[in-house]
Amino acid sequence: MGEVFHERLKSPIPTRELERRSQELLKVMKRENLDCILAQNITLYMGGANRWLTDTTAEIHYPQSSFLTKDGDIGYIACSGPPLDLYPPSHLLRIGQPWDAAPYFSVFNFTWDWEGKLFERWIKENNPKRIGIAGMEMFHWNYYDYLEKNFPYVEFIDVSSLIDEIKAVKSEDEINFLEKSAFVLDKVMNYLPAVAQPGVREYEVRSKAMQLASDLGGEEAIVIIGSAPRDEKFDLMPSFFQNRELQKGDQMYVKLQCSGPGGMYTTLGRMFSIGTEPSASMQQSLQEAIAAQDKLVSMLKVGMDPQVIFAQYNEYLVAQGYKQETGLFAYGQGYDHIERPSIQPGETLPLAKDMCMAVNTNLVSATRTFYLADSFLLKPNGPQRMSKTPLAILRT
Repeated sequence: MGEVFHERLKSPIPTRELERRSQELLKVMKRENLDCILAQNITLYMGGANRWLTDTTAEIHYPQSSFLTKDGDIGYIACSGPPLDLYPPSHLLRIGQPWDAAPYFSVFNFTWDWEGKLFERWIKENNPKRIGIAGMEMFHWNYYDYLEKNFPYVEFIDVSSLIDEIKAVKSEDEINFLEKSAFVLDKVMNYLPAVAQPGVREYEVRSKAMQLASDLGGEEAIVIIGSAPRDEKFDLMPSFFQNRELQKGDQMYVKLQCSGPGGMYTTLGRMFSIGTEPSASMQQSLQEAIAAQDKLVSMLKVGMDPQVIFAQYNEYLVAQGYKQETGLFAYGQGYDHIERPSIQPGETLPLAKDMCMAVNTNLVSATRTFYLADSFLLKPNGPQRMSKTPLAILRT
């Protein structure tokens, strides 16, 4: 018989998985002589270390933090009216206990040190010597500044890489949730041809995609769209600029980065031909995009150095007459829609078995553009595509 959860919990992570994560991190803490690891986040899109510890996440810039002690206890601090037991109810915090709460909103400068003061009590009660900070680049500066200034005898250490090495490699339970995410994206993408009709604006396509992802159990969706008349070059646009009206014969690209039930992200991107069959040039570009994706995916081997992949793939693009990639085009995914390892200069984390990698194929030449995206699960016998959506141009 499976684990029974409270009805308020939507697609919760199994307790065995949460315990596995804590045990893996405790091994690192013992090795590094850490008394505690402290994590914070403010959105669902980033801040996966916090959710990885607790299966609880912040939303809409309501900060929250959690901490794991060397004894295996987890505490939870939230931007909320005390007592914390009111929200979320303590019976929903399946791992960890409510520690404290206060309405320390980021827009109120007089509350900037409140979250630090809530954690201060734990420091005074436990007298730690070394505390690790998870996700240092996402940790509020005022939170860190307060702790560092008021506890000079405590050594605060960036342990982001130590956690990244663990959470980048997905467990069997996590792979199951990634597959659910990929299933949701397949359903959404294959519904969009019915929506993307002449006269519809790009933001309406995005709105329907986000609704469908949510209706299918997804949690958050990032939808990137670009469109233009047939055979014209076009760029990809975030939501604020998705106001163009689709016309018959247009080409459009939709990239979905959505978390499915359980909060794990995958990616899926396909080109569309609006109201008519794709042109011969679009079909030719599709075949070139598939070849480019195959080239990049063939390099995603266990043990590979991301910087070697970056250099070799750019050499391939130039040889094919396309612009080099200068941005982020391939990267890990999990609770963060972008996580390590990333295929770019500076990355030191090698590829490993059971990592989930988003692969974005962006073909940009002097005369045309074409895009394609999929997530792949890295296996010893080669990457496995997670989506079932055909590698085709979708006709609306």
